[in-house]
Amino acid sequence: MKKKAVFFDLDGTLIDSAPDLTASLNHTLHSLGMPTYDLDTIRSWIGGGATLLLQRGLTGQMEPPPIDPKLFEKAKRIFFEHYEANLCNYTRAYPHAKEVLAYLRPRYRLALVTNKPYAFVLPILKELRLEFFDLIIGGDSLEAKKPSPKPLLYVCEKLKLLPKEAVMIGDSINDYLAAKEAGMDMIWVEHGYDSSKMEAQKISSLATLKEIL
Repeated sequence: MKKKAVFFDLDGTLIDSAPDLTASLNHTLHSLGMPTYDLDTIRSWIGGGATLLLQRGLTGQMEPPPIDPKLFEKAKRIFFEHYEANLCNYTRAYPHAKEVLAYLRPRYRLALVTNKPYAFVLPILKELRLEFFDLIIGGDSLEAKKPSPKPLLYVCEKLKLLPKEAVMIGDSINDYLAAKEAGMDMIWVEHGYDSSKMEAQKISSLATLKEIL
């Protein structure tokens, strides 16, 4: 079936935001007198949204145990305040991101489906000049986020598409599971943050999308 829409993840797919997320998470942990972590460690924790990233930072574990609610709320306030003021110090679009979005824009409906809180998304897109999307869904836009298929199905409903008429471009197991459950094809960008093994078409550069879509 011919595709009519292309859905993109953000962090690890279109942009490398790990340096700024690392700075904000380590600022938070340092403020709380807790251990900080290197870029590669925090990079591997990105993809599940701000809440999960904070939980991983506070516990130092990929699968975090329960955290004291008061500690978490304090950490969340510190993190959000710092990150909001430092969204694009070091965050950059991956090579060819803008070029590919500009190429696809007249040919497909474009949507952004990210687990990043919505409030952070628009300022980053504006700063990096990646404002090409018909619809943007953040991690807090709906009652569920990836790996739930609900955000993808919601976008399909809004754009009046069947899931098979869209393709998801992402870098994580969350993107893969959401697309699979929604009945949507997925293309995995290998420059991202997640090293999980996924049964999806893989590309090493966003430029390849101009050849295969």
